Formats: sequence, structure tokens, C-alpha cells
Amino acid sequence: MIPPTPDIRTTLVLRRTFAADRPRVFRAWIEPEALQRWLKPNGLNLRVQSLDARVDGSFQFDLENGTSIIGTYLDLVPPEKLVFTWINQAQPEQGTVVTVDFREQGSSTEVVLTHRNLRRPELRVRVERGWGLALDTLAEVLSAAPTQ
Repeated sequence: MIPPTPDIRTTLVLRRTFAADRPRVFRAWIEPEALQRWLKPNGLNLRVQSLDARVDGSFQFDLENGTSIIGTYLDLVPPEKLVFTWINQAQPEQGTVVTVDFREQGSSTEVVLTHRNLRRPELRVRVERGWGLALDTLAEVLSAAPTQ
């Protein structure tokens, strides 16, 4: 069965290739210290309040403006895939789903990020900008020498 084509007005798909191996890129998405270095929604610093990286585990990220992002891991296959809900606690009725696929490309890793259920096209545009900036920062963090 062929899956339905996502609505491009409300689904965002971004692809980036990082000069780092797949396990390292994957860890950057599930380790609190790493996330705090690169994930900055709307340019705001983020503090990982909690993170339980397993299926049915949850997370809470507190932003410096007082907003919290919460979510639940729906699927987690290290180092291949993450699927999680992404909910701004100020607008819980507008929860979305993010899928991140990690594809080995020799010594590099391609990340395919799919963010679904962006209910309005203008939200999709804003989210695209936010994820784009975050992935740029992730590239910078990953290009630095790995910490020992």
C-alpha cells in the first residue's frame, strides 16, 4: 500500500546532510546537553526540563520566554529514526508530529525531518524557518570536535 502524499501546505519536509556519523547525529537529538546547544526555537535558549528517550517516554523543554514545549516519543529506533509529538503548552490543541529519519551517507548523515499537522500554511512557514535555523546550528555543533 502506498502511503498518502502529505499536504505540502501543512506538512514540512527538510533534508540536511551533516559531516558526522549517524550515531553522533542521533545522540544530538536525545541527549539533553546536546539539545540545549543547538535547539533554539524562535532563537530562544532552551532548557531540557525532562527527557525520557524511549517509546512512550516524554520530554519537556522550557524556553527562556516562559513557554514550554512538551512531547511524547511515538517511535524510536537508534540510530535510524525518531517520531515524537511537539506541543506548545500555551496552545495544546495545536499539537503536531515530528519524524526524523537518519540516513547513513558514508561518513556523513542525511537527516530528513518531516513535521506534520501544521494546521495553517503560515504556521508551516514559521516552523520551516525555525527548524532551518536549528539545523544550521546543529551543523555548527557537529562540525566542532567531538567532546570526550
